Amino acid sequence: MDKVGIVGLGLIGAALARRLVNSGDAPVVYDIKPGPVQGAVRDGALESDSCRELAQRCDLVFVCVQTDEQCVAAVSGSGGILEGARPGSCIAVLSTVLPSTIITLAALAADRGVELVDTPIAGRGMFSVEDGSMSVLVGDDGELVARLEPTLLRFASRIVPAGRLGSGAALKLAHNIVVYAGFAAMIEAVELARAAGARDGLVEQVTRASGALSELSAFHIPFYKHFRDDPHAAEEDEKLRVAAALLEKDLSDAVALAETLGVALPVARLLSHSGSKIFQVER
Repeated sequence: MDKVGIVGLGLIGAALARRLVNSGDAPVVYDIKPGPVQGAVRDGALESDSCRELAQRCDLVFVCVQTDEQCVAAVSGSGGILEGARPGSCIAVLSTVLPSTIITLAALAADRGVELVDTPIAGRGMFSVEDGSMSVLVGDDGELVARLEPTLLRFASRIVPAGRLGSGAALKLAHNIVVYAGFAAMIEAVELARAAGARDGLVEQVTRASGALSELSAFHIPFYKHFRDDPHAAEEDEKLRVAAALLEKDLSDAVALAETLGVALPVARLLSHSGSKIFQVER
């Protein structure tokens, strides 16, 4: 089994570290913030002091950062993964990034004898990582998928070979259009029915019965209502702010990719201009 490293210990990276600790050899972990690293070490992970040092110790490195810029810095920046990665090792990018970012970084990795592949994930976020039900969308359909499979199945239940390099990243952006459009529609429907005097919960009940409500949208409704109605800590508001920022980034990336391909995405474009409002709640 490959020795695994994780760069980036946000909600996904931290959940992945816990899952790997509980499903086999403990991963080596790194984050620019010491707090998440200390938390992962308490859970049983192994600490590293840089991306470079982590890569020196690992056969497979998962990148779990938030943006394309962070991904580039972690992989190819000063002190990055490629400075320490051994020939024959592999970098798997779980982050939602543009296909062009993957292709550029993969070329840099190949110059050092290292494989880099897009492996974004689709599911219920950290919850699907923790219960092992995540889907992994791999930008490869050959030998690399077979190599990664034993490690991916430590936290995922489905591996989707998407095709050539970068296709996993494109598939994730397409997936997120559906997800965010569903969120927006459900939140607006809930608020319309509420304002008109319909009993709470009936929108979910009716749309679930008709098949209009997706499982993922249903999963998120209680979180939305919690932020709308219940007292909650400032750290929860910060998580919501980060989620809204990532939503806007993903939609903007999807629109940008579509433009390069000559594909019209009027719904995604509309959502991208007001993406953060999807997660705004009125008290």
